[in-house]
Amino acid sequence: MVDSAEDGTDINVWVSFADVFAGLLLITLTGLGVAMHVYQARRPTDVRFSENLVQSMNLATSVTKALEDKLQTVLKSGGPQTSETEVVIPAEALFASGGYDAEARGMLLLTDIRQALREALDGVGERRRFLRVIIEGHTDSDPIRNSAVTREIPTNWELSSRRATGVLRFFEDGGLAPRDYNIVAMGLADSVPIAVGDKKRNRRIVIRIEPDIEGILQSIAGR
Repeated sequence: MVDSAEDGTDINVWVSFADVFAGLLLITLTGLGVAMHVYQARRPTDVRFSENLVQSMNLATSVTKALEDKLQTVLKSGGPQTSETEVVIPAEALFASGGYDAEARGMLLLTDIRQALREALDGVGERRRFLRVIIEGHTDSDPIRNSAVTREIPTNWELSSRRATGVLRFFEDGGLAPRDYNIVAMGLADSVPIAVGDKKRNRRIVIRIEPDIEGILQSIAGR
């Protein structure tokens, strides 16, 4: 049964982030290794792509760190935890059991996140065109109970997708236009669990900032 534990009263709203500095070092070293290999092959276009990719990875890390800093000043419940590479929001902090429209308390939380995300992205100016913001919806592995199945939401795939796109629409309504800020949403159902046997943790919304490969290639091509 999907979302069977979402009706609990003890909700710990938490947002977690990467150890950005360790990640930055690893990304830089990996990127430099790729760049050197390509450089030795004497292909300037590929070298430029590799250099831009490393810069975009570092930029994504710095924006994530800026987002963490901003959220620490506005979120009081649970508080940010530095342990993962993305913003993770428990589903029960946003939605009713089996629902996909944010409840009042979820809208307040999303408002804070939306504002912090916009400020972090605006802070890097035009360079944000090299970044992509991905909103993922995740469920546990239990199928939707028969009494809750609808034509619109027959499986966890549709539920996770509606939740992710619902967050995207909420961001858009507040000025974070998906086209301008390069935001996409996807539903992953139970295909990417993070905790075996812990359904509550697996039901979540994930917001991730990463390099936009297509945007980098277009920039190199001069488009």
